[in-house]
Amino acid sequence: MIKGIHMKYLTYLLLATSIALASGCNSEPEERTELSDYKKRQLDKAKAVEDEMNKRIDNIDKQLEANPNKDDDN
Repeated sequence: MIKGIHMKYLTYLLLATSIALASGCNSEPEERTELSDYKKRQLDKAKAVEDEMNKRIDNIDKQLEANPNKDDDN
């Protein structure tokens, strides 16, 4: 009888350990809020720089279109 009870508890312990391991392995670690905020700020800065560069390119294109006959080799 003691052997049967021992096996029963061992089975439950093994089952509980397996479930705990499976649930722990399947969950992805959550990203810390500070890191997420930092990434968002860096992405916003990069987008602002990209927008500024696009404005400069547009201005240069407009200047070139305004002076199509100007010869730069002189």
